[in-house]
Amino acid sequence: MYETWEFVESQRPILNLVDRFSSLTVSASQRSFIVNFPCEVFIDICKFLPPVDLVTLSVVCKKFRNWLVARSNFGTEQIWRMARISWLPHLRTPPKGMSEQCYVFLNLIELGCQFCGSGKVYPNGQLPYDTPAKIYWCFRVRCCQRCFLEKTVTSKEIEEGDRINRDVLQGLPYYYKKNRPYIYWKSQVEVAHQEYSKLDKKEIYKWSNEKFDQLSNLNKIIASCSVPNRSDSSKKCQKRLDSLMNQLSFMVPNDAHRTQLQVIVQLKRCPTYKKYTSNQEARLAMSLFNENHWIRFQNFIRQEYEEKRIYAASRARRFDIFRKIHSMIPERFSMNDPLVQYLPYCLSFKKPPFHNLDPTIPWRGNFLENTLIPTLCREAEAIAKIGKLQPITTPSGVFKLLVNRRVFRCKLCVEARARNDKRQIPTNNYGTVQSHLNNSHGIKKVVEKKMFTVDYLAVGMSLLKRDSELICFFFPLDG
Repeated sequence: MYETWEFVESQRPILNLVDRFSSLTVSASQRSFIVNFPCEVFIDICKFLPPVDLVTLSVVCKKFRNWLVARSNFGTEQIWRMARISWLPHLRTPPKGMSEQCYVFLNLIELGCQFCGSGKVYPNGQLPYDTPAKIYWCFRVRCCQRCFLEKTVTSKEIEEGDRINRDVLQGLPYYYKKNRPYIYWKSQVEVAHQEYSKLDKKEIYKWSNEKFDQLSNLNKIIASCSVPNRSDSSKKCQKRLDSLMNQLSFMVPNDAHRTQLQVIVQLKRCPTYKKYTSNQEARLAMSLFNENHWIRFQNFIRQEYEEKRIYAASRARRFDIFRKIHSMIPERFSMNDPLVQYLPYCLSFKKPPFHNLDPTIPWRGNFLENTLIPTLCREAEAIAKIGKLQPITTPSGVFKLLVNRRVFRCKLCVEARARNDKRQIPTNNYGTVQSHLNNSHGIKKVVEKKMFTVDYLAVGMSLLKRDSELICFFFPLDG
């Protein structure tokens, strides 16, 4: 009653034997020979096949299905046992009362839901992330949540229906979550109900005892299956992951000559790596990777690492522009010059003309002084004429952009320090400077224009996040 193995067309794996041998021309007589060769030869061939291929073979023809799904057949058991030992070493021996073929089939999570096929892992497809198909050992099925809800019924729904006697449910397997009604498999409930309705009163007691015995044996099997030993599989997967990250650390660019360990740490911060190592569900999906998936996984991380590098290089190069212009103050530019005031808003600053469109390549020679800065001057003058933007050299111009960043100074302290001490006043965020004015200077009404000043270079660094860990990893901040 409980030995189920359902197939639908979508359940067939991608490893299709027809596709595998599509380059060969097979005549009708040859096809007949393949189907009609002896069972012993078939068994010898199947001993070398992975479980997914065995599932594929079982839907090729009726004869193959009979050989591969036959119950109480030693040859069939041997085929699936060899496949389990060779290809699924993390699976323990199936518990007494469950066949090898049923046990292995249910554990093939990569085939997805056995009813609708959702969650199937394609060998040449996208990386699997979640595993929507779950094994429900009490019902001996592997299915998604949608199919599970369609094919089950709760004890509450059965009671409300007032059609099925409660005694029918006593010997049926059920799924249970804390503080939730018992869940039964619909088809099993219907079969039991039909059996019960045909019984005489004298037979009910015997029938109930038989059902209790069956359920007791089933519960023992469930207890053995519910906690699979995946330690070996997890260790193997982790070993492959560590090896891959080690290889990548030598393959990716290392502009700042970081140590291998530092590069590996940065690689592990890539979204794809964190996605697959953040929780147990994702790690389980990773254990389903084949060679194509591992290559795709590696390429994703490499691409994300390069995207971070390009991002860091772009910001580092733009800060070079900022710093170059700052170095020309006051010899060439004043703080009131449009270029100084509106630099971040210039189009050629937002999207600089990188050499070969690659921000990781430094500008050559006097490109900044002779070409880019004159262009920026013209763009800044045009922005100043429009008069819609606040200059970044004033507190009001920086307030909305960087109110919580350390780019502000107390102007009163700066002017006092300038007369007595050459050391600079440290920068702080807007709120800290305001509190300083209230408490240290006793000022109740703060006048922003007269009491605040901004650090121009700190503004550039904050706007471009130049001092962030990510950018400094690829391009250290010098000087």
